[in-house]
Amino acid sequence: MKRFFPSAVATFMLLVRVAFAAESAPSTPREQADFLAGLPLPESSSLAALQKSPTYQIHVQELNQQWARCKKSRYDAMQKWGEEHLKSESSTRDVVRYLFGGPDFLNAFAFFPDARVIVLGGLEPVGEVPPPESLKSGEFSGSLASLRHALRTSFACGYFITKDMGGELRRGAFKGVLPVLFTELALTGNSIESVELVSPFGSPGARIAYSRPGQASQTLYYFQADLSDGKCQRFLTWLGELGSGPAYLKAASYLLHNDSFSQTRDFLLKTSTLVVEDDSGIPFRHFNNAGWTVRVFGAYTPPIPVFSGYKQRDFSAAYRTEANAGAITFGVGYHVRPHQANLLLAKRNDRTNESTPPPDAAQKLSGAQNNPPHPTAQQSAEPEPTDPINPAAQPGADPTRKVPSKSLAELETDELGIRNDASLTRRKRMVLLAAVWRKQLEVMGKMPDSSGKTRRQ
Repeated sequence: MKRFFPSAVATFMLLVRVAFAAESAPSTPREQADFLAGLPLPESSSLAALQKSPTYQIHVQELNQQWARCKKSRYDAMQKWGEEHLKSESSTRDVVRYLFGGPDFLNAFAFFPDARVIVLGGLEPVGEVPPPESLKSGEFSGSLASLRHALRTSFACGYFITKDMGGELRRGAFKGVLPVLFTELALTGNSIESVELVSPFGSPGARIAYSRPGQASQTLYYFQADLSDGKCQRFLTWLGELGSGPAYLKAASYLLHNDSFSQTRDFLLKTSTLVVEDDSGIPFRHFNNAGWTVRVFGAYTPPIPVFSGYKQRDFSAAYRTEANAGAITFGVGYHVRPHQANLLLAKRNDRTNESTPPPDAAQKLSGAQNNPPHPTAQQSAEPEPTDPINPAAQPGADPTRKVPSKSLAELETDELGIRNDASLTRRKRMVLLAAVWRKQLEVMGKMPDSSGKTRRQ
């Protein structure tokens, strides 16, 4: 008679429990996120049996070690800095745009934990999280290992390497960025409420509703999108309709230093209430005017060798002025050592907290003095703007029409009036805002005026 050794009996019983769990209710996204993050699940969960396996125990041990090192070296210090310098800004509870962050929810949440919406963008595919209880035994171990390896650079350095992460998340069953986002959400104390694949402007994406105990529901978007000129208009139009808020940029490959990303750069400059970034984001010279109050933290260190052509003398010089706000205790972007890292905090100088703007500011632009409070059928049928930066691309626009020359301050007042005009439809508001943004860019010398010449101050 064949005898079972204790280890064989234990394995057999585990397989029986897993088989039984597979017949029960499938795991939910919340359970899957907790499972990937190494958090214990109740016995009633279909994933509880898998958590007892030796393979999963290895996953828990290694992931906990990575996360503990991350919290000690970076994450806890980032949270403290965010509470000191960002929490008092009301706009940090609006829409945070982190467009070159890939699936880096972790760092965005450290600075902006109360954001109503966080929008992430990157080149990595959205992917999927299949129910772990449905995986074959041969897939289970390798898939968890690939997930840990994909997270390793982010935990250690604070940014993802697209090529390396893509390779890891093609090997296992947990593909793309969704398993990374699930894990980060659970590790930061959030519970997933729902997950939906979306493509509101044509690019593949995901919408995740999440919350913390006792807190209102929040929304995380991730989109696989090309943000270069000529390919970003639909994304930026959709993003502009979400509402205003901060921009966050780091380890952004200095893409916004190039003219081929000027539309995304100008959009962020025009629609962001504040910007938090390292030197790889928007060039420092764009903040060196009366429109922004700038503080710099840490120390300016020249870019790493692969980006050596992007050294910014004016950014470096700012550290020798009163804009220098002192040291930081965490690495940022490509500079993982705190004493070599730089961080910029730029706050827009506007008049939203001053007296109410002139009530006819928007009417002067729109000719809407006699508009009824509710849109007519003709107004509702106006075409959706396709380019938030270039209104000349809109149907019916006359690119040869001369417009009165205004100062930047006057144009900002016009913009504020449009935003506060409750009689405008959303479509009409976006068309008018796009026109004002173009005029502001012309005044700042960022794009040609109607004569084809670039104006310079």
